[in-house]
Amino acid sequence: MPDVKSLTKEEAANLMDYCLIYPQWPEENFLDACENVKKYKFGGFYVTQSAVNMVVNEIGYFCTKNEIKIGTGVSFPYGSSTTKTKLTETENLINNGCTVLDMVANIGALKDKKYDYYKNEVSKFVQICSDAGVESKVIIENGYLTDEEIVTAVNLVAGSGADYIKTATGQGVKGRPNINDIEIIINELNRIKSNCKLKVAGVIEPRIIDAYSFIQLGAEKIGSRSAVEIVEGLELVQKLMFKY
Repeated sequence: MPDVKSLTKEEAANLMDYCLIYPQWPEENFLDACENVKKYKFGGFYVTQSAVNMVVNEIGYFCTKNEIKIGTGVSFPYGSSTTKTKLTETENLINNGCTVLDMVANIGALKDKKYDYYKNEVSKFVQICSDAGVESKVIIENGYLTDEEIVTAVNLVAGSGADYIKTATGQGVKGRPNINDIEIIINELNRIKSNCKLKVAGVIEPRIIDAYSFIQLGAEKIGSRSAVEIVEGLELVQKLMFKY
């Protein structure tokens, strides 16, 4: 588990998924963002689906060389597409050069206790990613879930073999995830002794402090459009969190 007290900027950047899924952005904005990727060498770089090819052509070699994942969202941000649509989307994005994908799980299916449907869909997504050597992350959109439903989602996602369980899209309930959400997920992953890791996205203000607080609790990835600011804020946060 990363220890914020001894974290370097380079290590912090590796924990960041730089997420810029902006449908209104022109190509030049994504190209400008590529410069931040080159500078900081984030763990991952996420863009809108239509920008994936361009980003791969622009910095694909650099990302491969520096072990930076290029990704986007599947059925983003609602997760309500049919399983067939999600899987087709997954295959197309892998063909376009994605090396990591974050799929939004079917929130309604979980609410309806259609657990077989939920896990089957997630498992098929994970299998396609695994076969292609692509990292798989599953978004549960925790803000819509009760504590008990979060626990259920953790077990279903972890049981599917996903590399990561991810909290949120950032487009859902405001103010979530919070510390309680993160503790529930971490405690359940530990209880079931799962290899599945936690990615926290939808980090609220104070975003920089919260991001490092989640890392200290056990999150192994932070997904944020503010990845640059979070990395640059590391030294100040270390002074605030560990001043005694």
